[in-house]
Amino acid sequence: MINIEDVVITQPILCAVAAIDEFRGRRTGMEQTDDPLAAQLTEKALNDSVAAIADNGERNSYRRLLEQINSRFEEISFFENTVKRLHKTLLADSLVSEQEKGEYKQRLNPVYSKTVDGRPIDVFFETASPYETPQMMHRLLEWTRISLENKSCHPLIAIPLFMVHFLIIHPFQDGNSRLARALVMLLLLKSGYGYLRYVSLEATIEENKEEYYRCLRQVQNSLAQKPDYREWLLFFLRTIQRMQKRLSEQCDRTIGNYDDLPGLSVQILQQTIQNGRVTLRQITETTGANINTVKKHLSALVRDGFLQRKGSARGTWYVRAK
Repeated sequence: MINIEDVVITQPILCAVAAIDEFRGRRTGMEQTDDPLAAQLTEKALNDSVAAIADNGERNSYRRLLEQINSRFEEISFFENTVKRLHKTLLADSLVSEQEKGEYKQRLNPVYSKTVDGRPIDVFFETASPYETPQMMHRLLEWTRISLENKSCHPLIAIPLFMVHFLIIHPFQDGNSRLARALVMLLLLKSGYGYLRYVSLEATIEENKEEYYRCLRQVQNSLAQKPDYREWLLFFLRTIQRMQKRLSEQCDRTIGNYDDLPGLSVQILQQTIQNGRVTLRQITETTGANINTVKKHLSALVRDGFLQRKGSARGTWYVRAK
């Protein structure tokens, strides 16, 4: 299915992976879903993810699927029966035949180019046949699961490889694109990129849809000879970076409500919101401020109800007040 030796890691790909992981390191702790800001961002991300879906039933089902993944990703396995169950959830309120919900396709389903109003024009690319699909899906899911569990392939490489092959197989009669994105979010959350639940992958891809389809087709065309994943990997990684940038901007706007606070206090609050928790050492290192000055600002923020102090002595850290 996927031979890792076929994957060429260029300098831009390597730099993008490093930048994403550096951002992730600074956001360690931003998985506290009981934080008011986290709840606000999650709600916005869910709304953005379903905004383009016209049918009420499909919109509600997709939202329920994303909510399930956000709240239960740690206990959701990555086997065929799970993927089929998630597909059934995705199409629960759809008009699609009940026999097609949670079951692999029984008919060919090529992907068509479409007009603005959704009418098909011509075949964009061919997908796997119904006969090939079960075996191809078994191998793809097994490769992805083992690669992530054994850490034999960096998740930011393994996950986009899974996504592109899932889309090329198109295993179900309907709902493949949405399910692919939901599964990608599941894998990202399981791989430690929990902060990405606060931004919509769906909306970010939608804003760059032409590039998305171009890179997808480029990979599909290359599979007949030597697979070329370079442009697809860069597209995926840059999509994650766009999500990170949007998250930072949303956090910055939240901080903007505290206009009356001193500049250093605003920096401390900004760092706390983005990271989930901060320590005295982290703040002095990132701001360059005198340690005694930082202590005074932290005490004032705790006193005025902006922060809560946790732990004691050298193990003290600070979080946003509920």
